[in-house]
Amino acid sequence: MNKQSDKSCKTGLSKLRYRRRLLLVLLLSLTVGALSTNLALNLFENGLSLLEAAYVFLSTIAFLWISQSFWTSVIGFIFRLIYSNKAASVVTPLAQDLDPNSTPKGQTAIVMPAYNEDPDLVFLGMEQTLRSVLATGHGNSFDFFILSDTTDLDIAAKEETLSQELYHRYGLQGKFHYRRREINTNRKVGNIKDFCDRWGDDYDYMVVLDADSIMSGETILNMTRMMDNNSGTGLIQVLPRAMGQKTLFGRLTQFNIRLTGELFATGLSYWAMNDGNYWGHNAILRLAPFIKHCDLPILSGKGPLSGEILSHDFVEAALLRRADQDVWIYPEGKGSYEQVPTNILDHIVRDQRWCQGNFQHMRLIGTKGLKKVSRIHMLMGAMSYASSYLWMMLLLMSAFLVTERTMPISPVIPLPYEWSMLTPYTASPLSLFIIVMSMLFAPKILALILAYKETNSYGGPIKLTISCLIEMVFSAITAPVLMIFHVKIITALLLGKTVKWDAQSRNGRTIPWGEAFKQHRAHLIAALVLGAVYLNQAPELLPWLAPILIGLIMSAPLAVAFGQEKIGLFLQRHGILLIPEETKPPEELPLIFTKLIQEPSGFNDNALSHKAAE
Repeated sequence: MNKQSDKSCKTGLSKLRYRRRLLLVLLLSLTVGALSTNLALNLFENGLSLLEAAYVFLSTIAFLWISQSFWTSVIGFIFRLIYSNKAASVVTPLAQDLDPNSTPKGQTAIVMPAYNEDPDLVFLGMEQTLRSVLATGHGNSFDFFILSDTTDLDIAAKEETLSQELYHRYGLQGKFHYRRREINTNRKVGNIKDFCDRWGDDYDYMVVLDADSIMSGETILNMTRMMDNNSGTGLIQVLPRAMGQKTLFGRLTQFNIRLTGELFATGLSYWAMNDGNYWGHNAILRLAPFIKHCDLPILSGKGPLSGEILSHDFVEAALLRRADQDVWIYPEGKGSYEQVPTNILDHIVRDQRWCQGNFQHMRLIGTKGLKKVSRIHMLMGAMSYASSYLWMMLLLMSAFLVTERTMPISPVIPLPYEWSMLTPYTASPLSLFIIVMSMLFAPKILALILAYKETNSYGGPIKLTISCLIEMVFSAITAPVLMIFHVKIITALLLGKTVKWDAQSRNGRTIPWGEAFKQHRAHLIAALVLGAVYLNQAPELLPWLAPILIGLIMSAPLAVAFGQEKIGLFLQRHGILLIPEETKPPEELPLIFTKLIQEPSGFNDNALSHKAAE
């Protein structure tokens, strides 16, 4: 591409980016303005109390948070509805006019970091990816690395054995490498940096997998082609789909990601454009700029928000953008897979690390030279956890607002003119509540509408609808449970407590009743406190609060039920919470599915094995 055409391309991209973001800002402004104005008009009577002003202010922040998710999903829905399977390439310009038969121009390293993981699953995932890449006929363009940070000597010995078996089984001389660091300095960031220091100059690109990732050869090939065709692109993040779950919690999470993930990612890619983000795995990076610009700082001071950055991915994406490298989110999950926590307690263990990492980003948000959208990504990451504090405060304040109608709690500021003239144009409190709830559930409903195009892959229209309703009910019940957990995590961070970095649990486990009640004591206390406050101050609001109280009271039994494989597999046998990858397993997943799912997939992978052997 010559300089003239490159300049013209950047100008066109800049104009498209401006138009898309202007549309989003207008939609957010109108929505948040209308919701906040209506709320204020419902509260303003004889003046504005300080408590009411604080409630309106916090609600405006909540409305902004809800609105961005709502409109991002609506935009994704429109593109998915109009363009169907081509939506990802339409919304992401770098994927247009891609030649599916072209040979990769550069050399690519496919790397999988591992830390005290189940070695069988690690090598099974790598083998599936490796076999699929070899089956494309372009295996010479790729090398494979397992980068072990394992500290458990028994696991390390098993990794060594499996690496030798994999090496000899496929004749991978010079193509497959297993490296173990005895001292895992700086965790995953240090693991990747060690690879870059030792092998980075030998490769043009690096595909980063997680220890539970699987990617198809076709998807990886297309990622390298997109990099070949777009020299200014430093990173492309592909959407991972969840797979291989047996427990109730795992299957609910897996179904939700499969149903709504691409819808939301399409809308996110629409307005983020080349200011996209990085999620740490299932992505391809251009190695030269990554090595040059993405050394992470060590945060000064003491405490949980100092030292090594736990969530490296957002920061690395921001640093690439600062260096004028494009970062794209490609909103297509085909051929890209990961696993998810199998129960709510392991989910929270992972959230502890993510929460601390995202709050560390707040110390970097003012870093000189970062793009505005990179700062927004960091702010949204922190807000995904801080919003729990927001919802808790709004719950408590709503009860005291009712009390203030008969017994003043805070000083009242007189209003300069009569507000009653606007009353006919004001939505009632009930209408406002229904509107907000509809916006919260709209992404799932829109995703369900799109899923009706392929109902057979989800077990049929009736079972798909039942699955979606079950997931929505469980999401509503567990939302307050997660809220309390996040409040506890943030409070611990504010008190200076840091998290312990342990290996992530990826296998299903049953939660003992004792552990469940111990971990959910705060939820029972919160239910009693909230219930008492509302019973005393606003008993008429208790019916609306009932779903929240039920979720908190039932949190311990739910934790036990969520970890049950019997429940998840029972629903699977009856066609509930099915995903297309289970009804029609793609060729890169047969081994992982026959190992993790106790139901026959009916898929024979001999053809793929034969192609890989060739």
